[in-house]
Amino acid sequence: MKMKMHMRFVALALLFIAITGCAGKRTTVDFTLVPERIQDDVKRNVRTEKVYRDLDTIFIADVFYYDQRIRQDYIQTSLQKGWIDSVQADKMMAESKENEQKEVEFVAGIYTSDKRWNDFEKENSMWKVSLETPDGRWIAPSSIEKLKLEKMRDAYLFPFLTEWKFIYRITFPKKEVTGATSYSLRFNSIVGDAAFNWNIGGTQ
Repeated sequence: MKMKMHMRFVALALLFIAITGCAGKRTTVDFTLVPERIQDDVKRNVRTEKVYRDLDTIFIADVFYYDQRIRQDYIQTSLQKGWIDSVQADKMMAESKENEQKEVEFVAGIYTSDKRWNDFEKENSMWKVSLETPDGRWIAPSSIEKLKLEKMRDAYLFPFLTEWKFIYRITFPKKEVTGATSYSLRFNSIVGDAAFNWNIGGTQ
């Protein structure tokens, strides 16, 4: 009898742990969910290129055009979830609007089969990165900054960014693409080339 009661207690304890464990996981998932509208906007703004030589992967690049609407949605979501307060949100919104007037921003996650090739941020990089202007010129970036995934506050927006990719923030001067209705971004090197295109609609 004592053995049966002991086994019943153990079973109930395990059931309680399982239930509370599942509840805990569900709470975590709910907290980190990104609104569907933002997910859809992010997916629409991601372009992917893969370059192979024979059966070998040379590089894989996922590039995201970070437009004003997505940035504002990210700030609003962060405020609603309590990740930032209203003062921080107002400051971030003002900075976002200011940056939108000055630059065009892309976030790229790049894998190369040889890590030495993944040097986009260097002045002597093997890669030439350029954006086409409305009058057909190709301009160089204002900046290319290497980022660390664990330090990106908005990393949850970008499921295509993984630890095995190098991450870069690439910006171009907005004044050079005034009037553009599309963006064409290129990566060129001796190991391969890639082109990424976005229809942005309306003038910029």
